[in-house]
Amino acid sequence: MKKVLLVIMNKDNAEGLRRCLESLSKQKACELCSCFDVLILDGGSNDDSADVAYEFARNHPCVKFKVQEIKGGVGPARVEAVRYAIDNGYEVVIWGDSENEYSDSYVSDIVNALSSTCDIASGRSVVRNDSLWSKLFYWYHNFHVIFRSIRASHAPGNNEATRAEVFKAVIYPPISRADDFYFSLLALTRGFRFCYSDDAVIKVSMPRSFREVLAWQRARVKGVVEGAVVTGLKIPIDFPLWFLFAVSPGIAGFLMYLILILSYPVVVIPVVLFAFYIAVLAKTALSVGLASGKCSEEASPASGLLALAGMYLHAVFTLVYGVKYLIRLGTKKNEVLAKAKETLEKFNFGLDMVRLELKALIRKLAEPKQH
Repeated sequence: MKKVLLVIMNKDNAEGLRRCLESLSKQKACELCSCFDVLILDGGSNDDSADVAYEFARNHPCVKFKVQEIKGGVGPARVEAVRYAIDNGYEVVIWGDSENEYSDSYVSDIVNALSSTCDIASGRSVVRNDSLWSKLFYWYHNFHVIFRSIRASHAPGNNEATRAEVFKAVIYPPISRADDFYFSLLALTRGFRFCYSDDAVIKVSMPRSFREVLAWQRARVKGVVEGAVVTGLKIPIDFPLWFLFAVSPGIAGFLMYLILILSYPVVVIPVVLFAFYIAVLAKTALSVGLASGKCSEEASPASGLLALAGMYLHAVFTLVYGVKYLIRLGTKKNEVLAKAKETLEKFNFGLDMVRLELKALIRKLAEPKQH
């Protein structure tokens, strides 16, 4: 068995951390401390997270607790964790979060997914049904599960195993959020291969209130814009699609207006475009609805429509916050880049490891995917 490190990101989530560690202590095929070690990387918690970690470590000495040396979100934490893994000779790094609860064979399942044809493996997330927002956003952690083409080019950062040798060529951008999104793009352009294990299952939660949703979306979009600056893109590569989705109801309304006022044969054009729009919505709702049984604790006939509504909200948040942070951070590019460079160099990595070449990325994304 390879030497495996499971990294848990944590901040102010003591009870979640306790449940997370308890689930890891119940691993069967690959047992804690005999098969894998745990590093809890803490973002400066003000609760009892440290006490929970040290109490657990008394019975499981392979569990280590470390406060981030450089604050600023998940990206800097991952860079620090990668340096820790390399310096301690780990061959595989599993990325997790203190909100995760792991199935009893998770570690063995996701490590076994790595093979001679796979460098980065992802698992399946089951979203707890603890609020309306879970029903609207259960797809968020499972884009790669719902859409098979995505799993060949992306692994979510809370449910991922990566060969340590990958980090010789590419590293996570040290940004506040969305570092896993950019890491996947960077790894893809460097020729690394992705795979997926349907058996590697974690339980996760979504924000439980509108205020929490706003905070999550704001932080997410800020991280995505930071990532574009650090990787060398003018705008985040997914923004055009989300922007188009956000304004699509207005476009559809305009097409309906044209259908009402135009006559044959000119009216055929808006009719075809409107039909295409409806078909895309229907296919998307059907895809996420069919996957809800695998991705959510509670599926229903309305799951697809609720998820579609959640995607639209996600698109609107991306549009609103995207414009805000593109303007705000656009004047601070040098500052953002300097901070990223400083963080990377502190842990002996270079800025070149997080720079994207747009043409190479487009070529990779356009390649036929093997599932």
